[in-house]
Amino acid sequence: MDTRNLQSWLSFLCSPAVTEASCGVIAPLTPEQAAGFMGAMVVETGSPELSDLDVVEAGCGAGRGAMQYTGLRRGPYDKARSEAIARGLDPNSPAWQQRFFAEEYAGLHDPPEGSLIGWTEVFALCPVELTPEQAAVYWTGSAEAAEGYFRPGRPHSERRQDEAARIWALIEDGTLCVPLGPPASRLALHVS
Repeated sequence: MDTRNLQSWLSFLCSPAVTEASCGVIAPLTPEQAAGFMGAMVVETGSPELSDLDVVEAGCGAGRGAMQYTGLRRGPYDKARSEAIARGLDPNSPAWQQRFFAEEYAGLHDPPEGSLIGWTEVFALCPVELTPEQAAVYWTGSAEAAEGYFRPGRPHSERRQDEAARIWALIEDGTLCVPLGPPASRLALHVS
């Protein structure tokens, strides 16, 4: 198994890189929170190694990208994707997807009408003491309940929990390495 993309996401989500990319809006996640988030991403993309990130939603084709940007969120994603390709960047790369995710949550791709997703404060409100499986459910939420980050029509919670547990096992056995640094709960955010 090629774990480079999984490692890239874990390193990004659990380090100050996510805070920098999001202009201070997202604090580094705990390893458990990150495993849950990544488990949800695996189900969103259908890619166990997170190697296929610029994917179009199976079936209806409404969502695209690592976070399956849909509805009002799809237009800004498609625009940023086209601009990236024109500049010779790879929108399937973890680095591009990470940057877009953080910028979109921070509101940098919002239309004049208002926020696409940042208003949810789902990152600021995430409980610190979650297992990877609980984190997968928290991040997923649902469209019906208007909760979570991903908010799918069909949450498939068990699949997301299984993927979070699989990623957590890779962390526990040392296949994936958590970046060194202060615990996420001790880092202050500078939200304006």
